[in-house]
Amino acid sequence: MVRDVSSERPFHRAPYELVVRGGDGGGGGRSTLTWLDPGEAKLLGAAFAVMNPWAAYRTPAPRLAGFFAAVEHDCARYAIRHEGRLSGVVVVRWPWLHGPYLQFLGLLEGQQGFGLGEAVLDWMAAEAPPGTRNLWLCVSAFNTRARIFYERNGYEMAATIPSLAADDIDEILMRRRLPGTAGSAGD
Repeated sequence: MVRDVSSERPFHRAPYELVVRGGDGGGGGRSTLTWLDPGEAKLLGAAFAVMNPWAAYRTPAPRLAGFFAAVEHDCARYAIRHEGRLSGVVVVRWPWLHGPYLQFLGLLEGQQGFGLGEAVLDWMAAEAPPGTRNLWLCVSAFNTRARIFYERNGYEMAATIPSLAADDIDEILMRRRLPGTAGSAGD
């Protein structure tokens, strides 16, 4: 698979070092984002298909694996690694409404609570080009734990989107405004 590793494109310069500040599990160690390979995509698809919110949507493992393995010009997919161990996946779409959109962030069972999710959100903010106004994501309305996590990291509700991914399940569009962007027309 050929990847554009141009230093001119935000979110396309893997590998990235993550700065993990701690978390319930103590943090520490080396954490990175690396390109996701097809074998990892399959393993991650199977793991996330049985976890909420994806299990609540009955998302089949092959569909998730295909999403993780896809190659799109404006979308970067990374394996999250801690101490060399596959710990999760992050998918970022850029540009999207004057900033990047966190399309997927998932940590495997046993890898949560170490500060990796927060480190990914910090990376996303730091990687956004100068003049970027917003960081975006959607979270399922029933996923209270994730909503609290994102709010703790500076995200606020921007809108409720009824029945976006499934009937009778709302999604919450969340935005984090970046500092120093008032009045800027940046992307």
